[in-house]
Amino acid sequence: AQSALSSNDNLNVPRSAVIRRGKVETEVMELVSDLRKLFRPYTALNLKEDAKNRKATLASYASRLSGPLGVTHLVALSQNSSHINLRIARTPSNGPTLSFQVKQFTLTKHVLLSQKRPYYSTALFDHAAVVVTNNFGDNSVAPHVKLMRITFQNMFPAINVATVNLSDCRRVVLFNYVSTNEDGDGEKEEEMVEVRHYAIRAAPVGVDRKLRKLVQANIPDLSRLDDIADFVTGTNATSNSAASVNSATNMSDSEAEDETSHVVLPQRYHGRGNAKHQKSALKLVELGPRLRLKLVKIERGLSCGDVMYHAHVKKSLEEAKAQKQNIEKRDMLKKQRRAEQDANVAKKKQLKDQKKEDKKRRREDREKEMMDQLRGDKDNRNL
Repeated sequence: AQSALSSNDNLNVPRSAVIRRGKVETEVMELVSDLRKLFRPYTALNLKEDAKNRKATLASYASRLSGPLGVTHLVALSQNSSHINLRIARTPSNGPTLSFQVKQFTLTKHVLLSQKRPYYSTALFDHAAVVVTNNFGDNSVAPHVKLMRITFQNMFPAINVATVNLSDCRRVVLFNYVSTNEDGDGEKEEEMVEVRHYAIRAAPVGVDRKLRKLVQANIPDLSRLDDIADFVTGTNATSNSAASVNSATNMSDSEAEDETSHVVLPQRYHGRGNAKHQKSALKLVELGPRLRLKLVKIERGLSCGDVMYHAHVKKSLEEAKAQKQNIEKRDMLKKQRRAEQDANVAKKKQLKDQKKEDKKRRREDREKEMMDQLRGDKDNRNL
Protein backbone atom coordinates (compact mmCIF):
# COMPACT_ATOMS: atom_id res chain seq x y z
CA ALA A 1 0.00 0.00 0.00
CA GLN A 2 2.84 2.36 0.82
CA SER A 3 4.45 1.76 -2.58
CA ALA A 4 1.13 2.44 -4.27
CA LEU A 5 0.80 5.74 -2.42
CA SER A 6 4.33 6.74 -3.33
CA SER A 7 3.70 5.91 -6.99
CA ASN A 8 0.54 8.04 -6.96
CA ASP A 9 2.50 10.91 -5.44
CA ASN A 10 5.13 10.60 -8.17
CA LEU A 11 2.41 10.78 -10.81
CA ASN A 12 1.29 14.14 -9.41
CA VAL A 13 4.79 15.61 -9.46
CA PRO A 14 5.32 18.29 -12.13
CA ARG A 15 7.67 17.20 -14.89
CA SER A 16 9.33 19.52 -17.38
CA ALA A 17 11.01 19.18 -20.76
CA VAL A 18 13.44 21.87 -21.92
CA ILE A 19 13.77 21.94 -25.69
CA ARG A 20 15.37 24.14 -28.31
CA ARG A 21 13.59 25.04 -31.51
CA GLY A 22 15.30 26.04 -34.69
CA LYS A 23 18.94 26.97 -35.14
CA VAL A 24 20.59 28.54 -32.08
CA GLU A 25 24.07 29.56 -30.99
CA THR A 26 26.31 27.34 -28.87
CA GLU A 27 25.69 29.47 -25.77
CA VAL A 28 21.94 28.90 -26.07
CA MET A 29 22.53 25.16 -26.32
CA GLU A 30 24.54 25.34 -23.10
CA LEU A 31 21.74 27.37 -21.51
CA VAL A 32 19.31 24.57 -22.40
CA SER A 33 21.59 22.09 -20.64
CA ASP A 34 21.84 24.34 -17.56
CA LEU A 35 18.06 24.74 -17.37
CA ARG A 36 17.61 20.98 -17.52
CA LYS A 37 19.90 20.64 -14.50
CA LEU A 38 17.92 23.34 -12.70
CA PHE A 39 14.72 21.29 -13.09
CA ARG A 40 16.31 18.03 -11.99
CA PRO A 41 15.39 15.34 -11.09
CA TYR A 42 11.93 15.62 -12.70
CA THR A 43 13.05 16.53 -16.20
CA ALA A 44 14.26 14.91 -19.39
CA LEU A 45 17.96 15.51 -18.80
CA ASN A 46 19.25 13.76 -21.94
CA LEU A 47 16.48 14.67 -24.34
CA LYS A 48 17.70 14.72 -27.94
CA GLU A 49 15.90 16.83 -30.51
CA ASP A 50 15.99 15.55 -34.06
CA ALA A 51 16.86 18.13 -36.67
CA LYS A 52 13.53 17.50 -38.43
CA ASN A 53 11.62 18.14 -35.19
CA ARG A 54 13.28 21.41 -34.17
CA LYS A 55 10.65 23.37 -36.06
CA ALA A 56 7.76 21.31 -34.71
CA THR A 57 5.04 23.20 -32.87
CA LEU A 58 4.59 23.07 -29.11
CA ALA A 59 1.34 21.17 -29.62
CA SER A 60 3.28 18.48 -31.49
CA TYR A 61 5.85 18.22 -28.70
CA ALA A 62 3.07 18.13 -26.11
CA SER A 63 1.30 15.23 -27.83
CA ARG A 64 4.54 13.25 -27.94
CA LEU A 65 5.87 13.98 -24.44
CA SER A 66 2.89 14.55 -22.16
CA GLY A 67 1.50 11.04 -22.57
CA PRO A 68 4.55 8.71 -22.57
CA LEU A 69 6.74 10.78 -20.21
CA GLY A 70 4.10 12.56 -18.15
CA VAL A 71 5.49 16.01 -19.01
CA THR A 72 3.42 18.83 -17.51
CA HIS A 73 5.45 21.86 -18.65
CA LEU A 74 7.32 22.61 -21.86
CA VAL A 75 10.16 25.15 -21.79
CA ALA A 76 11.17 26.05 -25.35
CA LEU A 77 14.11 28.27 -26.33
CA SER A 78 14.52 29.74 -29.78
CA GLN A 79 16.61 32.46 -31.34
CA ASN A 80 16.30 34.95 -34.14
CA SER A 81 18.48 37.77 -35.40
CA SER A 82 17.48 40.19 -32.64
CA HIS A 83 16.79 38.28 -29.42
CA ILE A 84 16.31 34.95 -27.64
CA ASN A 85 12.81 33.74 -26.85
CA LEU A 86 11.74 31.50 -23.98
CA ARG A 87 8.23 30.05 -23.83
CA ILE A 88 6.63 28.12 -20.98
CA ALA A 89 3.58 26.07 -21.90
CA ARG A 90 1.29 23.98 -19.68
CA THR A 91 0.52 20.49 -20.95
CA PRO A 92 -1.55 18.44 -21.50
CA SER A 93 -4.27 20.97 -20.64
CA ASN A 94 -3.41 22.96 -23.81
CA GLY A 95 -2.14 26.13 -22.23
CA PRO A 96 -1.65 28.78 -21.22
CA THR A 97 1.63 29.74 -22.91
CA LEU A 98 3.87 32.47 -21.50
CA SER A 99 6.30 34.04 -23.96
CA PHE A 100 9.40 35.81 -22.62
CA GLN A 101 12.36 37.61 -24.11
CA VAL A 102 15.70 36.66 -22.56
CA LYS A 103 17.27 40.05 -21.95
CA GLN A 104 20.37 38.70 -20.18
CA PHE A 105 21.68 35.33 -19.12
CA THR A 106 24.77 33.87 -17.51
CA LEU A 107 25.78 30.24 -17.86
CA THR A 108 26.54 28.01 -14.89
CA LYS A 109 30.21 27.69 -15.81
CA HIS A 110 30.63 31.49 -15.81
CA VAL A 111 28.92 31.81 -12.42
CA LEU A 112 31.25 29.22 -10.92
CA LEU A 113 34.33 30.85 -12.45
CA SER A 114 33.40 34.18 -10.86
CA GLN A 115 33.36 32.68 -7.34
CA LYS A 116 36.40 32.43 -5.11
CA ARG A 117 35.24 29.16 -3.54
CA PRO A 118 32.64 27.61 -5.84
CA TYR A 119 30.43 24.87 -4.48
CA TYR A 120 29.04 22.24 -6.83
CA SER A 121 28.04 18.65 -6.19
CA THR A 122 25.96 16.15 -8.16
CA ALA A 123 24.22 15.16 -4.90
CA LEU A 124 22.53 18.57 -4.91
CA PHE A 125 20.33 17.48 -7.81
CA ASP A 126 18.99 14.28 -6.27
CA HIS A 127 15.93 16.19 -5.04
CA ALA A 128 13.87 19.01 -6.51
CA ALA A 129 14.66 22.61 -5.66
CA VAL A 130 12.60 24.80 -3.36
CA VAL A 131 10.90 27.55 -5.37
CA VAL A 132 10.69 31.09 -3.98
CA THR A 133 8.71 33.89 -5.66
CA ASN A 134 9.54 37.41 -4.53
CA ASN A 135 7.79 40.76 -5.14
CA PHE A 136 4.91 39.21 -7.08
CA GLY A 137 2.41 40.80 -4.69
CA ASP A 138 -0.87 39.40 -3.41
CA ASN A 139 -4.16 38.60 -5.08
CA SER A 140 -4.75 42.28 -5.92
CA VAL A 141 -1.91 42.45 -8.47
CA ALA A 142 -2.38 42.48 -12.22
CA PRO A 143 -3.67 39.17 -13.66
CA HIS A 144 -0.57 38.57 -15.80
CA VAL A 145 1.71 38.96 -12.76
CA LYS A 146 -0.42 36.53 -10.76
CA LEU A 147 -0.36 34.04 -13.64
CA MET A 148 3.43 34.25 -13.82
CA ARG A 149 3.73 33.50 -10.10
CA ILE A 150 1.35 30.53 -10.32
CA THR A 151 3.17 29.15 -13.36
CA PHE A 152 6.59 29.37 -11.72
CA GLN A 153 5.32 27.71 -8.56
CA ASN A 154 3.58 24.87 -10.40
CA MET A 155 6.74 23.96 -12.30
CA PHE A 156 8.24 22.52 -9.09
CA PRO A 157 6.85 19.96 -6.62
CA ALA A 158 4.88 21.37 -3.69
CA ILE A 159 6.38 20.99 -0.22
CA ASN A 160 4.45 19.65 2.75
CA VAL A 161 6.02 21.42 5.71
CA ALA A 162 4.71 18.81 8.16
CA THR A 163 6.30 15.83 6.41
CA VAL A 164 9.24 17.25 4.46
CA ASN A 165 12.69 15.77 5.02
CA LEU A 166 15.00 18.68 5.74
CA SER A 167 17.98 16.99 4.08
CA ASP A 168 16.06 16.95 0.78
CA CYS A 169 16.02 20.76 0.65
CA ARG A 170 19.43 21.36 -0.88
CA ARG A 171 18.65 23.96 -3.56
CA VAL A 172 16.59 27.12 -4.03
CA VAL A 173 15.27 28.64 -7.26
CA LEU A 174 14.38 32.31 -6.86
CA PHE A 175 12.01 34.19 -9.18
CA ASN A 176 12.26 37.89 -8.41
CA TYR A 177 9.77 40.28 -10.01
CA VAL A 178 11.24 43.73 -10.74
CA SER A 179 9.14 46.66 -11.94
CA THR A 180 11.00 49.85 -12.85
CA ASN A 181 10.43 53.01 -14.88
CA GLU A 182 12.44 52.73 -18.05
CA ASP A 183 12.87 56.43 -18.78
CA GLY A 184 12.54 57.76 -15.24
CA ASP A 185 9.48 59.98 -15.83
CA GLY A 186 6.94 57.33 -14.89
CA GLU A 187 5.42 57.06 -18.36
CA LYS A 188 6.80 53.65 -19.40
CA GLU A 189 7.12 50.80 -16.94
CA GLU A 190 9.56 47.95 -17.46
CA GLU A 191 8.67 44.60 -15.90
CA MET A 192 11.35 41.95 -15.50
CA VAL A 193 11.70 38.56 -13.82
CA GLU A 194 15.13 37.62 -12.48
CA VAL A 195 15.89 33.92 -12.06
CA ARG A 196 18.60 32.73 -9.67
CA HIS A 197 19.66 29.23 -8.63
CA TYR A 198 21.32 28.63 -5.24
CA ALA A 199 22.68 25.77 -3.16
CA ILE A 200 21.90 25.72 0.57
CA ARG A 201 24.83 25.18 2.92
CA ALA A 202 24.76 24.94 6.70
CA ALA A 203 27.54 25.23 9.28
CA PRO A 204 27.30 24.85 13.06
CA VAL A 205 27.60 28.05 15.12
CA GLY A 206 28.50 28.60 18.74
CA VAL A 207 31.65 26.54 18.24
CA ASP A 208 35.16 27.89 17.90
CA ARG A 209 36.31 27.96 14.32
CA LYS A 210 39.25 25.65 15.02
CA LEU A 211 37.02 23.03 16.56
CA ARG A 212 34.55 23.45 13.74
CA LYS A 213 37.29 22.59 11.25
CA LEU A 214 37.96 19.36 13.11
CA VAL A 215 34.25 18.54 13.36
CA GLN A 216 33.81 19.06 9.62
CA ALA A 217 36.87 16.90 8.88
CA ASN A 218 38.83 19.84 7.47
CA ILE A 219 42.32 18.83 8.63
CA PRO A 220 44.41 21.98 9.19
CA ASP A 221 48.18 22.40 8.71
CA LEU A 222 49.78 21.16 11.96
CA SER A 223 53.39 21.02 10.72
CA ARG A 224 54.51 23.90 12.95
CA LEU A 225 52.74 22.67 16.06
CA ASP A 226 53.81 20.09 18.63
CA ASP A 227 50.34 19.13 19.82
CA ILE A 228 46.72 19.37 18.75
CA ALA A 229 46.10 21.48 21.86
CA ASP A 230 48.41 24.14 20.45
CA PHE A 231 46.13 24.40 17.42
CA VAL A 232 43.06 24.88 19.63
CA THR A 233 44.69 27.44 21.93
CA GLY A 234 46.45 29.20 19.07
CA THR A 235 49.98 28.87 20.52
CA ASN A 236 53.09 26.90 19.58
CA ALA A 237 55.86 25.34 21.66
CA THR A 238 57.37 28.77 22.47
CA SER A 239 53.99 30.07 23.76
CA ASN A 240 53.79 32.49 20.85
CA SER A 241 50.82 32.89 18.60
CA ALA A 242 50.83 30.15 15.98
CA ALA A 243 51.51 31.61 12.59
CA SER A 244 49.68 28.84 10.85
CA VAL A 245 46.42 29.66 12.58
CA ASN A 246 44.21 32.25 10.96
CA SER A 247 43.16 34.27 13.99
CA ALA A 248 41.78 37.22 12.10
CA THR A 249 38.21 36.12 12.65
CA ASN A 250 36.28 33.23 14.16
CA MET A 251 33.57 33.47 11.58
CA SER A 252 33.63 30.76 8.93
CA ASP A 253 32.79 31.29 5.27
CA SER A 254 29.54 29.39 5.71
CA GLU A 255 28.46 31.40 8.73
CA ALA A 256 26.83 34.78 8.20
CA GLU A 257 27.93 37.67 10.39
CA ASP A 258 24.37 38.59 11.37
CA GLU A 259 22.29 36.28 13.49
CA THR A 260 19.25 36.40 11.20
CA SER A 261 20.63 33.37 9.34
CA HIS A 262 21.06 31.35 12.53
CA VAL A 263 18.42 28.65 12.95
CA VAL A 264 17.88 25.68 15.23
CA LEU A 265 17.61 22.62 13.03
CA PRO A 266 14.45 20.54 13.68
CA GLN A 267 16.11 17.63 11.86
CA ARG A 268 19.59 16.57 11.00
CA TYR A 269 20.85 18.41 7.92
CA HIS A 270 23.49 17.61 5.36
CA GLY A 271 27.03 18.32 6.51
CA ARG A 272 29.10 17.42 9.56
CA GLY A 273 28.03 19.06 12.80
CA ASN A 274 24.49 19.87 11.63
CA ALA A 275 22.77 17.60 14.12
CA LYS A 276 19.18 17.76 15.29
CA HIS A 277 18.43 20.70 17.64
CA GLN A 278 21.86 22.12 16.72
CA LYS A 279 22.15 25.83 15.99
CA SER A 280 23.53 26.36 12.51
CA ALA A 281 24.03 29.21 10.08
CA LEU A 282 22.57 28.95 6.59
CA LYS A 283 24.28 30.32 3.53
CA LEU A 284 23.22 30.43 -0.13
CA VAL A 285 25.87 29.72 -2.76
CA GLU A 286 24.89 30.54 -6.32
CA LEU A 287 25.00 27.67 -8.80
CA GLY A 288 23.68 29.28 -11.96
CA PRO A 289 22.35 29.89 -14.49
CA ARG A 290 21.12 33.47 -14.18
CA LEU A 291 18.34 34.81 -16.36
CA ARG A 292 16.61 38.14 -16.78
CA LEU A 293 13.26 37.71 -18.54
CA LYS A 294 10.70 40.11 -19.91
CA LEU A 295 7.13 38.90 -20.36
CA VAL A 296 5.91 39.68 -23.88
CA LYS A 297 2.71 37.72 -24.39
CA ILE A 298 0.34 35.24 -22.76
CA GLU A 299 -1.78 32.98 -24.97
CA ARG A 300 -4.66 30.84 -23.81
CA GLY A 301 -3.63 27.75 -25.78
CA LEU A 302 -0.35 26.13 -26.82
CA SER A 303 1.05 29.11 -28.72
CA CYS A 304 -2.41 29.72 -30.12
CA GLY A 305 -5.81 30.96 -29.04
CA ASP A 306 -6.80 34.23 -27.40
CA VAL A 307 -4.05 36.65 -26.42
CA MET A 308 -4.67 37.22 -22.72
CA TYR A 309 -1.85 39.76 -22.32
CA HIS A 310 0.56 41.60 -24.61
CA ALA A 311 3.31 43.91 -23.42
CA HIS A 312 3.37 46.09 -26.55
CA VAL A 313 -0.19 45.96 -27.90
CA LYS A 314 -3.03 47.32 -25.78
CA LYS A 315 -6.63 46.83 -26.97
CA SER A 316 -9.99 47.87 -25.61
CA LEU A 317 -12.71 45.36 -24.83
CA GLU A 318 -14.49 46.15 -28.09
CA GLU A 319 -11.32 45.64 -30.13
CA ALA A 320 -10.52 42.41 -28.33
CA LYS A 321 -14.06 41.16 -28.88
CA ALA A 322 -13.94 42.05 -32.58
CA GLN A 323 -10.58 40.35 -32.96
CA LYS A 324 -11.90 37.23 -31.23
CA GLN A 325 -14.89 37.15 -33.58
CA ASN A 326 -12.61 37.50 -36.58
CA ILE A 327 -10.42 34.68 -35.30
CA GLU A 328 -13.43 32.45 -34.72
CA LYS A 329 -14.77 33.29 -38.19
CA ARG A 330 -11.40 32.56 -39.74
CA ASP A 331 -11.13 29.26 -37.87
CA MET A 332 -14.65 28.31 -38.95
CA LEU A 333 -13.85 29.05 -42.60
CA LYS A 334 -10.63 27.09 -42.24
CA LYS A 335 -12.54 24.10 -40.86
CA GLN A 336 -15.09 24.35 -43.68
CA ARG A 337 -12.35 24.43 -46.32
CA ARG A 338 -10.65 21.56 -44.60
CA ALA A 339 -13.90 19.56 -44.57
CA GLU A 340 -14.43 20.32 -48.27
CA GLN A 341 -10.90 19.24 -49.07
CA ASP A 342 -11.33 16.02 -47.10
CA ALA A 343 -14.62 15.36 -48.90
CA ASN A 344 -12.99 15.96 -52.31
CA VAL A 345 -10.10 13.70 -51.41
CA ALA A 346 -12.51 10.99 -50.26
CA LYS A 347 -14.53 11.38 -53.47
CA LYS A 348 -11.44 11.14 -55.65
CA LYS A 349 -10.30 8.11 -53.72
CA GLN A 350 -13.72 6.50 -54.16
CA LEU A 351 -13.63 7.16 -57.92
CA LYS A 352 -10.14 5.77 -58.14
CA ASP A 353 -11.15 2.65 -56.24
CA GLN A 354 -14.24 2.29 -58.44
CA LYS A 355 -12.13 2.52 -61.60
CA LYS A 356 -9.74 -0.03 -60.22
CA GLU A 357 -12.62 -2.35 -59.39
CA ASP A 358 -14.18 -1.92 -62.86
CA LYS A 359 -10.83 -2.62 -64.51
CA LYS A 360 -10.39 -5.72 -62.39
CA ARG A 361 -13.91 -6.94 -63.28
CA ARG A 362 -13.36 -6.40 -67.03
CA ARG A 363 -10.09 -8.31 -66.84
CA GLU A 364 -11.81 -11.19 -65.08
CA ASP A 365 -14.59 -11.15 -67.71
CA ARG A 366 -12.05 -11.32 -70.55
CA GLU A 367 -10.22 -14.16 -68.87
CA LYS A 368 -13.48 -16.03 -68.36
CA GLU A 369 -14.50 -15.45 -71.96
CA MET A 370 -11.17 -16.73 -73.23
CA MET A 371 -11.40 -19.83 -71.04
CA ASP A 372 -14.91 -20.55 -72.32
CA GLN A 373 -13.70 -20.15 -75.88
CA LEU A 374 -10.81 -22.55 -75.29
CA ARG A 375 -13.15 -25.13 -73.77
CA GLY A 376 -15.51 -24.81 -76.80
CA ASP A 377 -12.64 -25.36 -79.25
CA LYS A 378 -11.52 -28.41 -77.31
CA ASP A 379 -15.00 -29.90 -77.38
CA ASN A 380 -15.25 -29.40 -81.14
CA ARG A 381 -11.99 -31.20 -81.72
CA ASN A 382 -13.14 -34.15 -79.62
CA LEU A 383 -16.26 -34.47 -81.72
